[in-house]
Amino acid sequence: MSQPSSSSSKSALARFPADVLAAYERYRASGDPEAVQAVVIAAVLDYRPGRSSASPPVTASTRLIEDLAYDSVSIAELIFFLEDLFDLTISNQDIMQVRTIADLRACVVHKLAPRPSPPGA
Repeated sequence: MSQPSSSSSKSALARFPADVLAAYERYRASGDPEAVQAVVIAAVLDYRPGRSSASPPVTASTRLIEDLAYDSVSIAELIFFLEDLFDLTISNQDIMQVRTIADLRACVVHKLAPRPSPPGA
């Protein structure tokens, strides 16, 4: 799976703080799953519906729907952003398993994990 170009990623992340862009670049350079977490959390906060300038405290157990007032449209926008940013596909079945920020991060990290080559490949 190819990664998106650095310039398109910077464009997609232009509205995010510099530390989020740095975390994304760290992921691209090293595959650091902790860097993915920083980007996922920033995206969750950015795409939450009815967001105000104040960011609510979030933890791994923060629930998207109950705590951050996500609805199906907001979830779809967030997923599309993450798919484009990380060049991956998140299925409807995957989305149905996501309740918390930790679930979403685990889903993205799982999708980004290298797949073993089939025997004889």
